[in-house]
Amino acid sequence: MTEEHLPGTYLDGAAMLLETGNPIIALTLRFDRLDNFWFVLMHELGHVLLHLYDSLNMDFFDEEGNSDSDEIEREADKFALDSLIPEESWDMCLSRFSMSEESIKLDAENIGVHPSIIAGRIRKERNNYTILSDMVGQGMVRKYIGEQG
Repeated sequence: MTEEHLPGTYLDGAAMLLETGNPIIALTLRFDRLDNFWFVLMHELGHVLLHLYDSLNMDFFDEEGNSDSDEIEREADKFALDSLIPEESWDMCLSRFSMSEESIKLDAENIGVHPSIIAGRIRKERNNYTILSDMVGQGMVRKYIGEQG
């Protein structure tokens, strides 16, 4: 099921427990990009696996800009990054330095992920979301789920 993004919010995803104790994850398509979709999904799964059953916090609402200052958010970020690209594999990626389309595609093939995952990780680590814009799968999530944007 999909819902429109809530205008005026910066919400990317949420993880919470239902009264039954089952987890639920919600994602927004505030950024309709493959790199963002996979990162946010894995970040929320990180909250489910690392935090929901272990904490007094029964829900996590992840908005832009709040993950750097909170240890729990940093743990969920690391879970997402390492789940998408294991640290040992990331350390071997030449695209971290060359940032060329060719090296990104080669690293993606070697690791077994979509090139948008590599490009998105480079953008996140460099804190520069203007680079590699043509490689992050812009406009592709809605297309894949059959939703009009």
